[in-house]
Amino acid sequence: MNRGEHPNAEAQKFYDILASANEPVYDGATEFRLSIAIKLLASRTNWHTTEKGLDHFIQLFLDIAPRKNSIPKNYYEAKKVVSSFGLKFVKIDCCQGGCMLYYKDDSELTECKFYGLPRYMPDKGQNKRYKKVSVKRMFYLPIIPRLQRLYASMDSARQMRWHHENKQDDDLLRHPSDGKAWKHFDNVYLDFAANPQHIRLGLCSDGFTPYV
Repeated sequence: MNRGEHPNAEAQKFYDILASANEPVYDGATEFRLSIAIKLLASRTNWHTTEKGLDHFIQLFLDIAPRKNSIPKNYYEAKKVVSSFGLKFVKIDCCQGGCMLYYKDDSELTECKFYGLPRYMPDKGQNKRYKKVSVKRMFYLPIIPRLQRLYASMDSARQMRWHHENKQDDDLLRHPSDGKAWKHFDNVYLDFAANPQHIRLGLCSDGFTPYV
């Protein structure tokens, strides 16, 4: 967003949520409601803390906090603070052998269509209210909301445009935009390359061959 330009309704909603979450937990504090919520969620993940255990420690913080409404009251509220920024994830069941996803046209399948491996853990028949538990699951992080958040900040938005605003013809490779592939793309797709806010995504295979 350019300076002096009014944000749209969605961006303004994000700024309002951010301002509310960035209130200090007390006057002069360096921690904010948002940072506390993130650290609480991180501690549960890093140390495998149960929800009840986390709620117990949160109550200890509330007992000594000068402002009772500056700290999430429990694990559920901490999740609510973070999820309000719209950076959600999607849980997708996958084959235990890693050969397929139970997604879209295959979302109703109960076994692998290639090798017949079961999608869910076996029901031992001990609980009539048995809930199906997938053998393996992945977490998909939608990329569009995350890219929108990068452009919501003037600092990160400036970095997103770095490839366009810092062009130099000195034959040094300091950014992918200095490479021949990037320049060839610019020459082929002139309209796309003319807008510095357009985003280019690259695929990193991270050591595995995606063509097998």
